[in-house]
Amino acid sequence: MKIMTIMYTSKRGGSYERFKMTVETFIERACEVHCLSLTPIPVSHPLYYNHILVFPQVLQTRLVRRLIILCLFPFYSLLVAWREGIDIFVAFGTLYAFIQAIPKLFLRRRMVTLVRGKSSFGLRTENSSSFLLWVNRMIEYLGLISSDKTIAVNRAIREEIISVKGISSEENVDVLFNNIPAVNSSADHISKVRPHLGIPKYAEVLVTAGPINQGKNIDTLIKCLALLSIDTTFLLIVGEASTKAGFSYKNYLHQLTETLGLQKRVFFTGWVEKTELWRIFFASDLFILPSINEGMPNALLEALGCDIPCLGSDIPGIREVLHYDELMFSPFDVKALANKIRRTIDERSFFEKIKGLCRERKILFTFDWKERLFQMVTG
Repeated sequence: MKIMTIMYTSKRGGSYERFKMTVETFIERACEVHCLSLTPIPVSHPLYYNHILVFPQVLQTRLVRRLIILCLFPFYSLLVAWREGIDIFVAFGTLYAFIQAIPKLFLRRRMVTLVRGKSSFGLRTENSSSFLLWVNRMIEYLGLISSDKTIAVNRAIREEIISVKGISSEENVDVLFNNIPAVNSSADHISKVRPHLGIPKYAEVLVTAGPINQGKNIDTLIKCLALLSIDTTFLLIVGEASTKAGFSYKNYLHQLTETLGLQKRVFFTGWVEKTELWRIFFASDLFILPSINEGMPNALLEALGCDIPCLGSDIPGIREVLHYDELMFSPFDVKALANKIRRTIDERSFFEKIKGLCRERKILFTFDWKERLFQMVTG
């Protein structure tokens, strides 16, 4: 079986890691995978073919890249798909479904689209124009209706897709949650990680992780730390900004930290490799994700995999994972979150309850994600 997919460039983050897992899913099952991109996608395997559309360096601005993706990639994908005899198109998002709609139509092949979230949310946080938001909605719509099968990352997104495609499409819209990966652990994380960051061994350490942007709502967490007024409580912010709006938000977080006098208790670690992220999780006491928008956050699942108690904001993508009200909070209620953190730190019985509920959720999300994906795509 020959499969075509698209990822215009390699980038940090959970979504890109899931894309690589998608590619690995098909390669490991002896499928030939053809990936179109603007820059190399680092996968090394005899069954993997990376078709790179090269254009002059002087044109490699963000706007030009978007225009090339929208205007040239549909025809480039048609050429490659026809030449290579592609059997199935797999789109990692509605934008790529829109791009592959043309070769799907001409070659009469099946297309499966994986939907992980709303691209329009990111555009709104970047203060994009109403025209650009309208164009994005049209792209999402055309990508969805061109797909023979759609796989959503949570139930809320599934319902939104059905509302767009119509109730008759319900049987062709599935849900595949992200899973918890195998996590390597050792016993010396606290003794190594905390001194390296200048955190006392017996301090209470809160941690959050992910790309830094307004959707992660990290300022709420910093404000909570100020309300706690406990000098032995520290906050680790793991991740980095990747857009202009993201860097502006990161600067705001630094300014907020200084304004609240928390410079010695808030640490921005920047981006770290996966194994280092897990070491930080093992050295922490509580993982908190205060996001206002998520598909299904990999960082939260990995924290569960590290057996660290977790709290998350009450939004669809996070509620799918944590489920219990004891583990949830309103992302806009700073005082309520501060009280829940204080209770988790101070009340041993509540801490153990949180920990037990998280272990229960960990079991539910420990499964063979690749095998389920393969069955959904090829079934």
